[in-house]
Amino acid sequence: MDEKTRTAAGIAAGLQGLTYDDKRLAEIAAEVEVLNEAVRKAADARLTFDDDPAAFASLMAKEARS
Repeated sequence: MDEKTRTAAGIAAGLQGLTYDDKRLAEIAAEVEVLNEAVRKAADARLTFDDDPAAFASLMAKEARS
């Protein structure tokens, strides 16, 4: 099990009380990686380090509606 899959397993078990087999955990890790990259690219294109932290939440809400 690679590091990303172990992280997905830890989050599922520790935060959500869920368990999955290794195959599903690997799928979840891959899905999260794709989503995370999309969020980072969207934020990077529109936010700077000095922006108010609430700007990130506002951007994500706006993107979710479009």
